[in-house]
Amino acid sequence: MKNFLGILGAIFLWSYTPSIAQEKQETYTKPDTVSNDKHSLSFFLDHYEKFFKTNFNISECPGAAIVIVKDSTVIYKKGFGVKKIHTTDSVDTNTVFRIASLSKGVSSVLAGNLVDQGELQWNQNVKESVTYFNLKDKAQANRLQVNHLLSHTTGLYKYSNSKLIHKGLPLKNIISGFRSTGVVAKEGTAYAYQNAVFSVVEKVMENSTGKTFETLLKERLFIPAGMKNASSNYMDIKQNANVALPHKWNHYSKKYTLTNLHRNYYNVVAAGGINASITDMAAYLKVLMGYHPDIISKESLAEIFNPMICTSDEDTYVNLWDGVTDSYYAKGWRVLDYRNRTILYHGGNVNQYKTQLMIDPENGIGVCVLFNGPNPFNGPVIPTFLNYYDFFMATKRSDNDI
Repeated sequence: MKNFLGILGAIFLWSYTPSIAQEKQETYTKPDTVSNDKHSLSFFLDHYEKFFKTNFNISECPGAAIVIVKDSTVIYKKGFGVKKIHTTDSVDTNTVFRIASLSKGVSSVLAGNLVDQGELQWNQNVKESVTYFNLKDKAQANRLQVNHLLSHTTGLYKYSNSKLIHKGLPLKNIISGFRSTGVVAKEGTAYAYQNAVFSVVEKVMENSTGKTFETLLKERLFIPAGMKNASSNYMDIKQNANVALPHKWNHYSKKYTLTNLHRNYYNVVAAGGINASITDMAAYLKVLMGYHPDIISKESLAEIFNPMICTSDEDTYVNLWDGVTDSYYAKGWRVLDYRNRTILYHGGNVNQYKTQLMIDPENGIGVCVLFNGPNPFNGPVIPTFLNYYDFFMATKRSDNDI
């Protein structure tokens, strides 16, 4: 016990500084089923909250929100800081953020729902339903499947045609722009992260069901999961009164400034255009952890988490995490070999928003963190969560052996 507290205390001591942000002190839920001692989740949560709060304050990031789900229960949910600098308008648990590339995992869950309903197949050829999609290599375009779109294994150079996204072109025009795009590898053989070609899956889903991608998200996921604040268009977040506005960091002045919500990536919703509150993400975590078979079956969940391509040799930030020995990309998800178990993860970055989501299936725990500004705390927040939880579990097992 003293050893545990001593290590944690040392971490807090070096990083302590007075808070510059207004904090919303609400919705910290301690489990009713455990006692408040070092063997309980409350003990772990108390110490992780101290770590998060201290380092959030040091980062000076305007706002954040975090949720932790254990098994089927939300055990921690809280907003930190403010929606807009120079105000006291605190982030709460219903404040909406852009979730950036966490949208990719949402799209894969939706694809799994369509597979369950017999409306889509993982190995379905893209051109069967999106006939105007093409590549410079027409033979490869004819072979591309939904699998390849969702796993970034289309054979295109990374971030192909992102400039078309930034021009604000509608998705149909972005897709048409691929006809002159070359390939650098055969489909299924190489990993290269994408946004534009990933979102071709929207049109595959629309043409397979006769419904818009936005409607499918609402009817198949947001409504049945209880994601009441979630949306997938610019106007919904622009007109919402409870939004964590984006802020950019000036490296010269060392200050945050408010920036505008922009329309970029709402034209490729599947890749990065979804909005949600931390309460919505709590509901979404329960879907990912298998507690909503009405939305996605156990079999389809296993499929979207099934590694498609090894990324261990790629220049990806997750390979720098202590404890990660190998990494893979599945369908909209990163899969990590972490300390002899599998971790499911994705991060996001759009319009100055930073987002993180992690699930530890073996321990039945998941966490999501949303920030409304870039900050140095964003990188270590998930690996530190894993370190704290592992230390808590190791301490618990050690004491039980006495």
